[in-house]
Amino acid sequence: MALDNETERASDVGRRLRTPLLIVGVVAVLAGVAALVLPHATLFAVAWVFGVYLLVSGMSMVGRAFVRGTGTGRRIGLIVLGILVVIGGFVAIVHPPIGVRWVALLIGFAWLVEGIALLYAPTPAHRALTIGAAVLSILSGILVINLPALGAALAVAAVAGVLIVFGIVQIVIAIGIGRSGEAAD
Repeated sequence: MALDNETERASDVGRRLRTPLLIVGVVAVLAGVAALVLPHATLFAVAWVFGVYLLVSGMSMVGRAFVRGTGTGRRIGLIVLGILVVIGGFVAIVHPPIGVRWVALLIGFAWLVEGIALLYAPTPAHRALTIGAAVLSILSGILVINLPALGAALAVAAVAGVLIVFGIVQIVIAIGIGRSGEAAD
């Protein structure tokens, strides 16, 4: 009797989850396809979001400069850095290609630093693989730093691919939940 109630409750939960999973899956697939079909628009949207983040972050830094107890040197540093970050955010919003280049450059530098860090990683069991990954990371970082548009395009393609796969998996799960719920009835 208790097992039947638990099965019925699990079936009810599955039915309630089916529609949200299906919606999220379809939206993820559509967003991934849109990113592949419209990579420039996707990059501009990323630049705008990055710009808004920088505006808010910069204004926050300036605001923190006026918190009671902040030393003069720290206050000046927060104001100057905050103003520079706000200017960067404004530029990213008004001129998205510059924002896209900055995001790509950050990715390139991250790969470069990651590759260098991997060279010093203490992994004696897989040393050849680690060195291979380090070299790949360093070369990718150098490539993206020198060709930021290529790096941005590759980032969009990677994110689009992940969205499409993620969406398909969620759609399959939602369909499976629906079928398992019908079988329980």
